Amino acid sequence: MAKIIYLLYFYLFYFNTCFSLQSTDTKSIDVLPDVCENRLQLFANETANFTLCVITNARPITVCENCANEYYRVLERYEAIQKLHVNDSEVDCRIFLTNIDRLQVVYASYNYVLDMWEKASCKLCLNLNGTLNDKTKYIMHLGDVLDSCVTKHIINGTNHSSSLCTDCKEAYMTLNSYYITHKIDNVFCMDVVDLINNTQTEWSLKWKCHVSNYDSEWVLLFISFIVLLLPVMFYFINWLFSQERSNTLIFQNRWHERFTNNAASTSNYVVIT
Repeated sequence: MAKIIYLLYFYLFYFNTCFSLQSTDTKSIDVLPDVCENRLQLFANETANFTLCVITNARPITVCENCANEYYRVLERYEAIQKLHVNDSEVDCRIFLTNIDRLQVVYASYNYVLDMWEKASCKLCLNLNGTLNDKTKYIMHLGDVLDSCVTKHIINGTNHSSSLCTDCKEAYMTLNSYYITHKIDNVFCMDVVDLINNTQTEWSLKWKCHVSNYDSEWVLLFISFIVLLLPVMFYFINWLFSQERSNTLIFQNRWHERFTNNAASTSNYVVIT
């Protein structure tokens, strides 16, 4: 009996101790250390600044050009959170900010920033220090030259002079040719791709300018001619075969008719023995 009572007291003490430790851990996790709370606030601010920058530079897309500083600051703040210890103390901010939350808000926010930057392919347009590389600078310069030419021909904000297409054609062709030459190497980010798409759309639809590609037009005309000629050739060949078969049938009918007539005339002869 005494042994049973002893075991009962032992289990009660064990469960009470476990519950106390769990409560202590939960309480300690719910209350963030000041240094971790400060780093969390800085990370939240930089993530919000990056999101605001991306949205305000969404049309036209200039995310890589204008949001590089915000992006790198997010990386710095997240790296600060991931440091194992703060000032050689026992405080581990990763435990408080990234490992106890089912939603993983900090981690998800960090991945959102990385994913947005990756989708924009910004690394193709930037140097390691976050500045635009030479190819990007040059193609944007060509875009500015074309915009400057077009602006000179704008009348009352919407209309344009009739000489726009002629005077700005060289600037447009230079920009377009440079992009076509280098896009094969996949060296441009979404800032440049969006610039070219908008430029081509405005040149063709808004300003009604059209640059003829005579080689492509001749190829298209030749293919169209072949496609149109095929049915004619089919019916012509079919007609030739039908005529040949018709002549053959007529010849066979005549030969059969002659053979029949000859046989009939021969049967009228009387053989004298």
